[in-house]
Amino acid sequence: MFYTPETTYKWGAEKVKGKYADATMKMAAIPVGAASAQALKTADTAGHTALAMATCPDVVSGGTITPKENTCYKLVFDQNSAKSTYTIDATNAGAIAFFTEHVPTEFEATEHYLKDTTGADIEPAAQVPEPSAGGGHGHSHGTWKDEFEGKCVCQAKANKWKLDCADKAKVQAAVDALEADTKCKAKGSPQTCVNNYYIMQAHHDHCLHDQLPTGIEKKLHDYEHFYDDCMIKRQFSAALKVCPSVTCSDGASLTSAISALQGGNCNTTLGCADAACSAAIKTVLMAHDTCPEKSLPNNLEVALHDFEAACDAQLCNTASAAFDPYAESCSASVSSDGFGIKDSLSMTTWVLALAACFLSRL
Repeated sequence: MFYTPETTYKWGAEKVKGKYADATMKMAAIPVGAASAQALKTADTAGHTALAMATCPDVVSGGTITPKENTCYKLVFDQNSAKSTYTIDATNAGAIAFFTEHVPTEFEATEHYLKDTTGADIEPAAQVPEPSAGGGHGHSHGTWKDEFEGKCVCQAKANKWKLDCADKAKVQAAVDALEADTKCKAKGSPQTCVNNYYIMQAHHDHCLHDQLPTGIEKKLHDYEHFYDDCMIKRQFSAALKVCPSVTCSDGASLTSAISALQGGNCNTTLGCADAACSAAIKTVLMAHDTCPEKSLPNNLEVALHDFEAACDAQLCNTASAAFDPYAESCSASVSSDGFGIKDSLSMTTWVLALAACFLSRL
């Protein structure tokens, strides 16, 4: 089940270890009113009825799939190509329930199977069966064993690099190292790649735009689907106003802001000074920095990366005041009084022993 507010999406299938999981795959695409688990359940009968039809027209790579009931398609994969791609016409479908002969992730090698026209991964709002915890093909950010591991400053401490917005050369060196190592554009890449990605991503998300190497937004976009982003708040600037608040659950307003950026003349400094573009980039920035990622439209991050350079003069503070990112705790054992859990237990034991000693003298 996918939320599909735009008119066009791309469905992809890749060869895995040199071959497709099958030569063809039947598919039914059922338009529904909402992207929810209940809507997926409601569409189940229509989906299975369509898949059971005797005739499903062939759709070769490059063809189009239009969601409708009582219709099935047979995707025919291009055996002469490592990837086959199909257009999903979502013009009349605000959400789509897909029913497929294979699990779509069987056809994933390096890329997610559903993307928007900007190349952003589109994740399902609901699916059956649910992926097992820690397994499967997760493409969203934030697959961490605990909340501390997912903090950028904790990644920095653990892997001996420093978050420093004044050190532009260090960030550029990390970007250059990523570009020089082909192993970095893959899931499960070496730790050196992981470190360099987080140096790039953490500084991009935290530092002010003029502190970053030119073009870092585009470079980040090339790598982000291979890594889980770490979490850090954007630096506060006394020269900027505070961003207007956003409602994270209001997908329609966030999608509208993205459309305003992509559909307007917002890709130049002068164009982004227009009131509509200026308001849109502020909404996109605030949502990106403060909302849970699962509540954001899939292409919001791409929109931010595509327009933040042109809209540099229109950016705003997503933090309410200055803060020290290194004030974040990187261990559950650290308490506010400076004693860790083990230290606190030791202190308690020591105090009790001292008290017993004192009482024994009375």
